[in-house]
Amino acid sequence: MEPAPDPLRRREIALRAVLEGLPDATVGADRDGRIVFVNALAEAQFGYRREELIGLPIETLWAERVRDRYRRNLELYFKLEHPMRFSERAYGRRKDGTEFVGEMSWGIVETDEGPLLLAIGRDISARLEAEERLRRQSEQQAAVSALGERALRGVAPADLSADAAERVRATLGADRVAVLEGPKEIAAWGAAEGAVSRARVSIHTGGDVHGTLVADSSRPNAFGEDEGAFLQAVANVLAIAFSRLHLEEQIRHQALHDPLTGLANRALCRDRIGHALAISERAGTAAAVLFVDVDNFKRVNDLFGHAAGDELLIGLARRMTAAVRPADTVARLGGDEFVVVCEDVDERTALALAWRVATAVQTQIEAGGTELSASIGIALGATADTDPDVLIGHADAAAYRAKERGRGAVEIFDERLRRRALDRVRTENDLGGALERHELEVVFQPVVSLPDGAVVGHEALLRWQRLGERTIAPAEFIPVAEESGLIVPIGSWVLEHACRRGAARVAESGTWIAVNLSARQVAQHDLLEVVASALRAGPVPPSALSLELTETVLLGVTPAIVTNLQRLHELGLRLVLDDFGTGYSSFQHLKDFPIDTIKIDRSFVANLGRTKQDSAIVASVISMASALGLGVVAEGVESEAQADLLRELGCPMAQGYFFGPPV
Repeated sequence: MEPAPDPLRRREIALRAVLEGLPDATVGADRDGRIVFVNALAEAQFGYRREELIGLPIETLWAERVRDRYRRNLELYFKLEHPMRFSERAYGRRKDGTEFVGEMSWGIVETDEGPLLLAIGRDISARLEAEERLRRQSEQQAAVSALGERALRGVAPADLSADAAERVRATLGADRVAVLEGPKEIAAWGAAEGAVSRARVSIHTGGDVHGTLVADSSRPNAFGEDEGAFLQAVANVLAIAFSRLHLEEQIRHQALHDPLTGLANRALCRDRIGHALAISERAGTAAAVLFVDVDNFKRVNDLFGHAAGDELLIGLARRMTAAVRPADTVARLGGDEFVVVCEDVDERTALALAWRVATAVQTQIEAGGTELSASIGIALGATADTDPDVLIGHADAAAYRAKERGRGAVEIFDERLRRRALDRVRTENDLGGALERHELEVVFQPVVSLPDGAVVGHEALLRWQRLGERTIAPAEFIPVAEESGLIVPIGSWVLEHACRRGAARVAESGTWIAVNLSARQVAQHDLLEVVASALRAGPVPPSALSLELTETVLLGVTPAIVTNLQRLHELGLRLVLDDFGTGYSSFQHLKDFPIDTIKIDRSFVANLGRTKQDSAIVASVISMASALGLGVVAEGVESEAQADLLRELGCPMAQGYFFGPPV
């Protein structure tokens, strides 16, 4: 019969079994700090075999930098009458010399052989690394989000690039971060001395590369997969900003330049005339406007078609630009009509420039056996307050006189050509009494919903039937009314008359009416009262009245104009930005004023399907308006093809002779 097992031995076996079965690494040491027990998980964690560890100082398993502190703690534990038990973060050392961070529980247990130090814990390096990665990713996401918010607010790409470079450097701890546009450095933070790591990501949208984001660090392998993803996210935000800037620049260029020749259009031409007049006034000289009318151009179109005519116009534009001085501006007003703006000239210099332009056209361009020539009129101005349109009109009158003389001639506007100016004075005088004589009339042109063709609104248009004479086109008398100030009483009459005549349409069909406001009207101190009175005269609810403003109304904005527009919007009226895209600051106006609807200028509609640029601009405007929650009306629709293209582009509303003339 075998002897019964020693109870102490049984307890020791049971204790070892319990310690061996713990889910964490366990090490036991005696009072001298010698290891007396190691479980299998401790072997795996520290990289030793059990027999290698038994008898070694427990400090063998401690990181060197903490050994002194841990040794003092060990001695303290054994001296206390009541042994301590606690948990703390510990730093271990493996057999291969590598260190790790652990989460350890330490304590003294009493055994029959005396007190025993037990250390139970696990390696939490992977968990800490994961937590650190999540922290870094959170910081990176916050940085991208902040940049995205600034991009949505329309911050300039240069400022956004500087912010991005600073945020990337701070978030990644890089030594230097730069944003490049080609070889040009747009923004940079830090210095790259001693850099051994570099990351480069492309700033692009589709196939359009806008630049590069570059990060440098003095730390080896500083940019891993996470850092690369963060840099690409930042680059994507910058790409959106650059893309928006390029689109705005393209639209601004289209708004100020002729799409066929690339020359300045009428809007930019007027601006350049004003600039030339201001410079000339300061210099004590003059500014000249040369109106160039190409003779026999119609014959080229008739003989060879419009495509050949377009090619000819492009060639003429190049030749005229080469014939004038670098500071002069060549513009195309439409068709075969060009304008050259010259600053700091006298009459002799202006004549010399005109003959150089005439020679360039006459001697270097031939088509169909017909030698082309140019009839050129010159108008001079010397003061900054001269109206650019007046100078263009004077130069046009002079060009007409030159053509009458037999084509290919140059004429300076003088007393003989002031008949048109006198006609303008007569127009102003007659227009002053047109209301009393009941010569003015309001007609309505329908605005339709493109998806279903239903009439949704009516634009009120002014007509003047001078007694005993022909109907005068608005283009002939509206500028006179604007310049003379007659537009204020006439505009008030139009508002009230449109509301009276349109009230029945509004009530019966639930449609709305639209009335144009001039710059002088918008600046009126009593505009709100005038509009409110017109609404009561209808009666028409405020929500059924749209007020259309051209971009010229919003140039040189005063506090009174800002206040009036805000009050009109608060009253419930809809504000419409007319001729959208033809001015320099259309997008800024959408931001600065409470605009509800935009009208795409007829010049873009006319070229739908002919030029990719105009189609792209119309599509971009419609998309942008939809994103901003704005209504869109395309004006000047004259064919079913144009209506179909607008419908395909998602344009909600349109007007033009295709849908009905003003009646």
